Amino acid sequence: METWRNGQPSHAGRFVPGAALTTLLRQLQAIDGEFWIRLLYTHPAHWSDELIRTIAACPKVARYVDMPLQHISDPMLVAMQRETDGSYIRDLVQRIRSGVPGIALRTTFIVGFPGETETDVDELCEFIRETRFERLGVFRYSQEDGTRAAKLGGQVPRK
Repeated sequence: METWRNGQPSHAGRFVPGAALTTLLRQLQAIDGEFWIRLLYTHPAHWSDELIRTIAACPKVARYVDMPLQHISDPMLVAMQRETDGSYIRDLVQRIRSGVPGIALRTTFIVGFPGETETDVDELCEFIRETRFERLGVFRYSQEDGTRAAKLGGQVPRK
C-alpha cells in the first residue's frame, strides 16, 4: 500500500525522492491523445533512478530537461544551500544521459555569489566545457535586501 508524507509517496514507510512526479508522469502517459510533457526547473536533489527510468519509458515526456544546477564547486553549493555536491551532480548528469539517450539538458548557473573565488569559477568553467550542455544560461548574483545571501560576508564586487 502506498502512503503519503509531505506530499510525496513513501513505500513501506520509506521516503522516495521524486515518487510523486514519477506517478504523475506515468498517469499522464496513459492519457489518450498526442501531447508532450516538458520537465522544467527540476531540482537536482530530487532526482532518482526511478525518475530517469520513468522518463525513458514515457514517450510523451520530452527529451528535454531544465535542471538549474547553479554551481559545481562544493563550497558554493554549500553556501547556496543546494542539498547536493559536485560529485553528486556529475554522477546525476551521467546517469540521466545514460538512462535517456538523446536527452537535451538545459541548466543555469550563478556567478558572483558571496565568497566565490577564482578557483570556484575555474572549476565551473571546466565543468561546463566537459559537460557540454545543450542549453546553458549564466546569471550574475544579485544582492537582494532581506535574503540570507545578502547578509553573507565576502560579497563579490562588480567589475
